[in-house]
Amino acid sequence: MIKLFWNTHNQIKPSENKEKGQDSLNYIWGMYHQKNSNKWVNKVLEKVQFNTIEDESNLEKNDILIIVDSSVEKKIELYKKLNLICSKVFLIHLGDESASYDLSLIYKNCNHVWRTFCSNRFFNNNSVSCLPLGYKSGITNKKLDKREYKWTFVGTPHKSSRHDLIFQFSNFKPFFSHKTKKFNEKIISVDEMSNVFSSTQFIPCPNGFVHPETYRLYEALECGCIPIVENAYHYYDRLFPNNPFLKVDKWSDAKSLLSEWDNDKIENKRKECLNWWVNYQNELQEKIKNKITT
Repeated sequence: MIKLFWNTHNQIKPSENKEKGQDSLNYIWGMYHQKNSNKWVNKVLEKVQFNTIEDESNLEKNDILIIVDSSVEKKIELYKKLNLICSKVFLIHLGDESASYDLSLIYKNCNHVWRTFCSNRFFNNNSVSCLPLGYKSGITNKKLDKREYKWTFVGTPHKSSRHDLIFQFSNFKPFFSHKTKKFNEKIISVDEMSNVFSSTQFIPCPNGFVHPETYRLYEALECGCIPIVENAYHYYDRLFPNNPFLKVDKWSDAKSLLSEWDNDKIENKRKECLNWWVNYQNELQEKIKNKITT
């Protein structure tokens, strides 16, 4: 039997008497992943039939396990145990944006790993596949008749690139901007974000704090927008060969797109991006299903 075990929230609970350290961060991120990535994970597993379990005590000998986890570097003994019980173990590894840990002891106990925030050592790896970060749970395409905003930025302008983005685009109106001081603080609701993105033509997608990927790209695609990505290290061409995204080396390069494209060209590009995203997800679901069931 194939079983799904969501384990990101099972972290070392930090003591209230201690200052916030790595255990506290792992716990916070584990809860964050469970809340915000569950819809995306269920989407990529849509073609796999499984039963959901609460913990490893619900496993029986020779079960096939799909485990969704984060901060796995602290859970070596758990993965040794799972490898002994189950006929196969498939890990969906969330988080680990900095890729700073040696995860070989974990990964060798799994038949295959899908991980977000891919890095050089995982591209073209037979045992590890790169999994897109995906969109936050609750993001939906409202399919509104009119896209009133030329562009939108929602997030933290924590790097010079993001400040430059807002400066370069500020003359293109109407636009929507919601800036936060810290990640995941004073953010707008996912329902409001869905409405805003579904009303927007272009979504500039600056690099993340450590890694090029952010939720923003996938939320843009899900809501039928045209993503404009920073072309750092040609990352997205490696992750998604032949993708239709607009790519720039600096944000001033994107100004001509916003000023010169007419509505027909924008609409055609929007449809191209949306169709690509729908097809990509279908292909990803098939690949994951085939890996797990064969």
